[in-house]
Amino acid sequence: MRTIGRLLMGSLALLPGGGSAQVDRYVAYPAAEQPAEGISWPKGQALPIFAAPAAMLDSIAVQDLSKDEQLTFSALQGQVNRKQPRILLVDARAGEGRDTWARTLKLGVAEPFTRETKWELLKKYAGEVSGVVLYDTVKSPHYRNVAGTAAGIQRALPVTPQVMADMKAQGIELKVVEDLTGLAFTDPLEIYGHLRERYWPKCDKRVIVSAKPHDDRGGGDYHHTRDIAAAAGAAVVWLDTRNDRQREMLRSFFRDMKAGDAIALGWYATERTGIPLASEFGIGTLPADFFVSGSVFAGTSPKIQVPPVPKMPSLENKVYVAVMISDGDNIQYVQHAMRQAWEGSANVRGKVPLNWTIAPGLVDIAPGMMNYYYSSATAQDCFVTGPSGMGYLMPYNTLTEPGAPVGDKLTDPVRMDGYSRMTETYLQRSGLRVATIWDDMTPMQRASYEKHCRNLYGATVQNFKDVPAVAGGVTNGRLRFDKLVIPYGGTFEHLHGSMTEKIRDWDGKSPLFLSYQVEAWKMRPDRILALQEQLAKDFPGKVSFVRADHYFNLQNEASGVPYNLCMAPATTVKAGDGAAEAAMDGTPSTQWSSAAEGKRWLGFDFGAPKEVRRYVIRHAGDGGADRSQNTAGFTVQASLDGKTWKRVHKVTGNRHNVNDVDLTPVRARYFKVTIDDAGADSTGRIGEVEIFGRE
Repeated sequence: MRTIGRLLMGSLALLPGGGSAQVDRYVAYPAAEQPAEGISWPKGQALPIFAAPAAMLDSIAVQDLSKDEQLTFSALQGQVNRKQPRILLVDARAGEGRDTWARTLKLGVAEPFTRETKWELLKKYAGEVSGVVLYDTVKSPHYRNVAGTAAGIQRALPVTPQVMADMKAQGIELKVVEDLTGLAFTDPLEIYGHLRERYWPKCDKRVIVSAKPHDDRGGGDYHHTRDIAAAAGAAVVWLDTRNDRQREMLRSFFRDMKAGDAIALGWYATERTGIPLASEFGIGTLPADFFVSGSVFAGTSPKIQVPPVPKMPSLENKVYVAVMISDGDNIQYVQHAMRQAWEGSANVRGKVPLNWTIAPGLVDIAPGMMNYYYSSATAQDCFVTGPSGMGYLMPYNTLTEPGAPVGDKLTDPVRMDGYSRMTETYLQRSGLRVATIWDDMTPMQRASYEKHCRNLYGATVQNFKDVPAVAGGVTNGRLRFDKLVIPYGGTFEHLHGSMTEKIRDWDGKSPLFLSYQVEAWKMRPDRILALQEQLAKDFPGKVSFVRADHYFNLQNEASGVPYNLCMAPATTVKAGDGAAEAAMDGTPSTQWSSAAEGKRWLGFDFGAPKEVRRYVIRHAGDGGADRSQNTAGFTVQASLDGKTWKRVHKVTGNRHNVNDVDLTPVRARYFKVTIDDAGADSTGRIGEVEIFGRE
């Protein structure tokens, strides 16, 4: 979300009696309208949205290509798909199955090209590229990245002399637009210094791809997300973040990127030398070193269908447990391992609340995948952001590793605010309400999240090993940070032992809240179900596993912090006309509407008086550039008895997708939203209403 400012876009609404509402108005950066052709990439959007895939895609398995052919064909994929997705690279060894996502998303795929026919695929689309950038890996494999960068800028293909000879043998003649084979650099610093000087000024600095171009210590990366780099004109680099000089060179690239308008794709030499380095500059990373065909999946299902949220349980004096399943920051995890875990736990999901971490950036790079999980979720499946919002950010590192000292990594408030604002945009677009933070946040960082990430109910923080001072707390009376009891737990025994100890030490005087994070590779959903069942036997009637969004609202309710009253089981809604429940079902994907004159209102009953402090209205427009369905004017009223009403806020000339308003606290049992100006077609529409208050 982008802060419009407290007094911009209209004057501050005055309340009866001279009071005033403190108004924080937010308007989502519109989700890019999917283009009929080409890419759409407005300011504030992390990655480009592609046109819808062609009715029939050409495909080839990466296993049918040599390493350098993978570079050539992934660049061809990016250049061709930039106009319209027509080429699908597939991984024949993918755990979820080579064609699983194509079938799920109903993509038409022609008979695959093979090792024997691959040049026919290149020949088919050779006319859509400007030529080739010639490179050689004899002096250094890093020339693969230089050639990929240069080719992306010039709409060309990176090729080695051998690949070019094979092309010519097949009758494919492409001109050499640039020849890198004469370069004599051998050291990575020299090579990327040359890239920085010659090509970086021409690159689109909203995306940078960190891709390993060689095989030492764990394999190379020759095609993953290189199609996105080719289509976006992004730089492709690989600098060893364990090396001081190379780390400083990578800093020079990140320094030129703008927090809040930039993202990194790929991975680093190690997690804790790479992620914190990008974090210094407010740049999140989408781990993507095993993600395939983003330039196809970025054109699927651009409108996110946020799943409904069930009412939370009534607050009782018991132990509430929320279990977060990592590693949802990795978009390749979402593409591969999570799909297997999701389908493999079909007989378990729905029996125990499971909080699945997922990357908000999927709304750009793979919205169809996000919609698959959303549409097949049970009421017990909740989605939360992988660390730490829009892209993996490590604002404060709590685990010492070589080259990665403990401490604050993001000290610039401007960059922190940029990252927070971008995170809010993607929280709104994805419907995510809880964030997992790796590892911790300083007071400045927490304040930035509280101010700009208005969509968050709460966030978890953690101490991996070396900073015992990590603590939970509530920032500015609104946003709760909850310290995980165990981060990244891997065994049933470890978790059961910890929970048992905490529950036995509980004094029973007030509810106890325990949040845990588990390693997806080891603590499968069936083990979480077994944990729930065992604790039910150990402590009958005392323990409830809950969704993460319920967890934070229940905890706030228990401690007197405003929570979403519309999620409370006692709250009901009715309307002057139409099905009112759609305005309070936890998703803006459904909507209440009425064209009946004088009956365009929604009324909420909390069941008992509350101190109301804030309301949020998500309008029925889809978040795109067309806001014609957004309600133009409305009045908000509060009442203790349902008869005598007090106006607490009024909006005219609204053009926002979301109205998020902090009110002067008002005591009320009833809350009413009346549409005064329905807009051009006289039909009042509201996607979702949230009202925040406390006992």
